[in-house]
Amino acid sequence: MIDILNEHLEYLNLSERLTIYRQAIEEAIQPGDTVADLGCGLGVLGLLCLETGASEVWGIDSSDAIHLARESMAKAGLEDRYHCVPQSAFHAELPEKVDLLICDHVGFFGFDYGIIAMLEDARRRFLKPGGAIVPQSMNLMVAGVSSEECRSKAGAWQAEHIPSEYRWLDGYNRHAKHHHSYSVDELISGAVQLGRISFCEDNPEIFRFSASLSIIHSGVFDGVAGWFDCALSQGVRMTNSPFDPASIGRSQAFLPAAEPFRVEEGDEVEFSIRIRHAEEMLAWTIQPPNDAPVQKLSTWQGTLLKPTDLAVSNGQAPALSDHGAARAFVLAQVDGVRTSQEIVDQVLRDRPKLFPSDQAVRDFVMQVLAKDCTL
Repeated sequence: MIDILNEHLEYLNLSERLTIYRQAIEEAIQPGDTVADLGCGLGVLGLLCLETGASEVWGIDSSDAIHLARESMAKAGLEDRYHCVPQSAFHAELPEKVDLLICDHVGFFGFDYGIIAMLEDARRRFLKPGGAIVPQSMNLMVAGVSSEECRSKAGAWQAEHIPSEYRWLDGYNRHAKHHHSYSVDELISGAVQLGRISFCEDNPEIFRFSASLSIIHSGVFDGVAGWFDCALSQGVRMTNSPFDPASIGRSQAFLPAAEPFRVEEGDEVEFSIRIRHAEEMLAWTIQPPNDAPVQKLSTWQGTLLKPTDLAVSNGQAPALSDHGAARAFVLAQVDGVRTSQEIVDQVLRDRPKLFPSDQAVRDFVMQVLAKDCTL
């Protein structure tokens, strides 16, 4: 619970963020409008919508934050107008279409938290024809990085104090997207617009963008910084740009180079990226100047794969694992009559060896019932 509270405190403490969203909501909402707040968390944006004149808000979130939202709205006397839907937005259904979709899943690099697929699905299923969306679009921005701190983040597993047996993990660390709060003097090129994403129209499954980064001073090229410039509504924008005094102060993304390299003022570094946004998979290439070898990186190579992840369909009928069979057995005991404790007792009698201890059996049964049943 403390992680949820700290996360939302961080959002609320971002400079002018709520003021910016309030301005966008005032521009987008008409009195009496209905709203769906996707990934609503504690429901702050939905609350702003009610204060601005919305008649009803559906707050949709699959995390435990939705229960805090429900209690907060009840304490404020708004439970008849703010309806909590404790599900993923992709699984949720609403009783009617709404006038406005709003979503704050804008990450360090803009697309990080699944906002593209979430808004696209909700636009098709939840939004009235001609309805509004906040945010409307975003520009993805990049610049070259020369930073000792970022260099240390990318090469953290090569540090002298790391036992040599674990230094092979450096490969995972370099093929990963990190976050970092840049000062302007850590950026070795000017800002370049990488691409634009609209939330008001269908988008491809994979985005492909490229940019040429012009080096403005000599140094070591450590990777690429990424951030967003987001149009929340027609006249309201929000950015975390390290170059912009109006930035909300959120960290930016860092995509490391495979090997840092020396650059001189006037050099051009070519950067390209493929973004499979639904799975948040990235693949990027960095072309150093002077025909040096291209560096290719991807978060796929930074993903730890288990044997089950590598399994492929072989045309045979699947069989339940021991865990799946245990789950099926527990759910088979649910008949709408027996209490949770009676089901626990039944499982202990019939499957005493399900787990090494009785307490583990009890914990497992209660987890299954909490996830898949209404109590």
